[in-house]
Amino acid sequence: MRIALAQINPTVGDLEGNLEKILAYWERAREVSADLVCFPELALCGYPPRDLLYRREFLAALEETLRKLVSRVDRPALVLGLPERNQGPGHLLWNSLVFIREHRILYRYRKGLIPYYDIYEEPRYFEGGTEPGLLEFCGLRLGFTICEDIWNEPGFVPKPYARDPVRELSACRPQVTINLSASPFHLGKLSTRLDLLARKIRLLGTPFFYVNQVGAQDHLIFDGASMVLSPEGRILAQARDFEEDLIWYDLATGEGTLHPVSSRRSEALLKALVLGVRDFFRKVGARGALIGLSGGIDSSVTAAIAVKALSPDRVIGVLMPSSYNPPESEEDALLLARNLGIRTLRLPISAPFSAFREVLSEGLGEKVSGLVEENLQARIRGVLLMALSNHFPGYLVLNTGNKSEIAVGYCTLYGDTCGALSVLGDVTKDLVYELALEINREGPVIPERVLRKPPSAELRPDQKDEDDLPPYYLVNNVVRAYVERGLSPEEIIRLGIPERVVREVLGRLRRAEFKRWQLPPTLRVSPQAFGYGWRYPIAHGFPLENPERLYRSGEPEKKTPSEG
Repeated sequence: MRIALAQINPTVGDLEGNLEKILAYWERAREVSADLVCFPELALCGYPPRDLLYRREFLAALEETLRKLVSRVDRPALVLGLPERNQGPGHLLWNSLVFIREHRILYRYRKGLIPYYDIYEEPRYFEGGTEPGLLEFCGLRLGFTICEDIWNEPGFVPKPYARDPVRELSACRPQVTINLSASPFHLGKLSTRLDLLARKIRLLGTPFFYVNQVGAQDHLIFDGASMVLSPEGRILAQARDFEEDLIWYDLATGEGTLHPVSSRRSEALLKALVLGVRDFFRKVGARGALIGLSGGIDSSVTAAIAVKALSPDRVIGVLMPSSYNPPESEEDALLLARNLGIRTLRLPISAPFSAFREVLSEGLGEKVSGLVEENLQARIRGVLLMALSNHFPGYLVLNTGNKSEIAVGYCTLYGDTCGALSVLGDVTKDLVYELALEINREGPVIPERVLRKPPSAELRPDQKDEDDLPPYYLVNNVVRAYVERGLSPEEIIRLGIPERVVREVLGRLRRAEFKRWQLPPTLRVSPQAFGYGWRYPIAHGFPLENPERLYRSGEPEKKTPSEG
């Protein structure tokens, strides 16, 4: 038997578009003489559909779309995922797969494990199935699972589930196992999957066909990288990462499709962010991007990603210099724009800055200074960018802040936090430089001086970020340890990070929560991103930086003003 895996990029809610794509890939599977073609989890509606699942008209349209699909499919057989109404007790829906052949649904399987942690909201909608998935086809017993069904393994989920669908399936002695997934990407996810699948294959002792969704949906990125593994865990067929693909494997002849995947962390990260931007603009119907170009590393990397995702003629760089910006910053921004081939606009902010200061000084009866002046500049730039978004129909502002800054609140609300999408909001500062080097592998795109100069907000004379913050390499390590790995302050200190730095970073992180609630959607590329999967309260009394009374010296915590 020859089984094809159709790694598609569905659009949530575009039922007709998804149907057309599914039928096109089904035709391609027929052209390679497949007996069966498998599509990802919830492929008919796209993942995650979120509260569209509460709309009766959406569910009715899904059922009509399924009827159209069944009426078209004869051979090869087709397996895909979709929501199915639950007519019994429990949650509204099942997360199901259907097996279609000769214009009939021959079999249904319902996902057994409903993920409850991190970015997953499935318990809000789906009831868990209770029966193992097994069907005889072409003389072979096919075992079916859906995404989370295979993840019930210590160390892979926060707490093991009460039942294990894979173990139950193994008792039925399948000869081939198939998993339909919509598994979101983060750095290192492919190796994690391979480790997990190796364990499951040892239990099942069968060839394993794994088909994963590709594409981006809002903040989530799906890398695809579908694969077929032998009972010994050897890769027999492999789909590309971060693009649609069709692969197949023939169980009789041992022939299969082998396509390359990313070989470097920075390569995977760049592909993921490019895909995230491209799909966001395509799926919301936006025409182009506006980016504030400061001559710094973050805006330079964001602009390069936008050009890769959209093309140079759909990206506009906006220079907004003040008296605090050295000439070199504007030179670097213009050189970047020339290297990228994008249009630029120059909107100096000295005049509106003076006007705002005058209004404030008159109203207060005194001059303003310090943070007031610094954040005024950031907010003026935000106003100008959003005004340009109104001026250029269909153009959206891309936010350029990175995860390290966002973690400690080193950003200005309604200033450099504005935008429709945060491209680097889940990328720590060190990885931003890694991305820049990856971009420059293809040629000198980001100017060398941008890579060398110290990061600066340039909101006061000779300002450097590390005048206000601990060194970024320490901030990055604390953020990764606390946010992404879930370590306690004591555990972070034992890693060798100075206690005062841990205390300061985590204190800033706690105080900046109100800012993160108001940030644009952030492309998720780490195991724990701010936003969708980070659900901390703004107002709470638990001191994240000092829960175990680590600081016994009696010295009071130094209070720093909000950079609001």
